[in-house]
Amino acid sequence: MQKDLEDRLIEVRKAYRLLYDYQRRMLDLMGFIGGSFNREYEGGYPKFSNPSPNNGRGKLEQWSWDWLNMYYYEFHFSKKKVKTNTQYFAVFLVTDTGYYEIKKEVDIAKTKISAFETPEKSKSRLIFVVGENLWDPFGTNWSSPSFILGAEGRKGEVGNMMVYKGYALSKFGDQDSAIEQLRDFEEYCKKFNIDFKYQERKIK
Repeated sequence: MQKDLEDRLIEVRKAYRLLYDYQRRMLDLMGFIGGSFNREYEGGYPKFSNPSPNNGRGKLEQWSWDWLNMYYYEFHFSKKKVKTNTQYFAVFLVTDTGYYEIKKEVDIAKTKISAFETPEKSKSRLIFVVGENLWDPFGTNWSSPSFILGAEGRKGEVGNMMVYKGYALSKFGDQDSAIEQLRDFEEYCKKFNIDFKYQERKIK
């Protein structure tokens, strides 16, 4: 029994160090993406759970997910005036689609991880969202499987519209591939007359 626990704790220590490396890389990537579109990071929002308790707050009854916010997280960037239009921008990091892969067919509890799709069949994604003269965070269902798993979509009409497009996170593994995706999103925005320009820069 004790040996089994010691072995599990070794895996836990490895997992925490892996998560540190992963989250550090994601933070650096978000800085690169924001800078590539000339936007400053302005704060984030956990979308799968509550924010992590801090400064002596929180309850032991809270979900473990509340301490693991990057399972699904919104990185929000500064709005910007482009000609006569106001543009909004956010990138949603979906580390694991496992819950949503099953939820699209049947409702399941977020705490029942055994019911999630297997890691091998799940995905990790980035979803880019731009709003031109429209940002409707409370009227938009960011937690719907159609948004999280869908390839692309839009809300509103040209001139007053939100558009989004999803990408496999693995496509951001190196600078050239990341830039290719950013340019692709720039071109996608152009289809709706949204002037959302990529500005070439280097990953530090």
